[in-house]
Amino acid sequence: IDTLSRKYAMQLVSIIGAHDSLRFAEIEEHLPTASTSTISKRLDEFEDAGLISRTQYNEIPPRVEYSLTDDGNEVRTRLEPLLEWASTDE
Repeated sequence: IDTLSRKYAMQLVSIIGAHDSLRFAEIEEHLPTASTSTISKRLDEFEDAGLISRTQYNEIPPRVEYSLTDDGNEVRTRLEPLLEWASTDE
């Protein structure tokens, strides 16, 4: 709960979960109001919590992709109704 209550955390779970995997720049495009350092910090926290996996490819330029783990997908499944409710204008 502590990790998910941080700024942009719930949105990140939803964004990453909506795709098979995303690169950092693609995540930034989905969260234009979030700073690069905030996104990076959340991704590190999610990786430490076992919610996302980080895959680094040995290419030039380097390529890193983020995807939800099974635990991350379970969190997303439970968060989606809350995020949908929060976005309604009632």
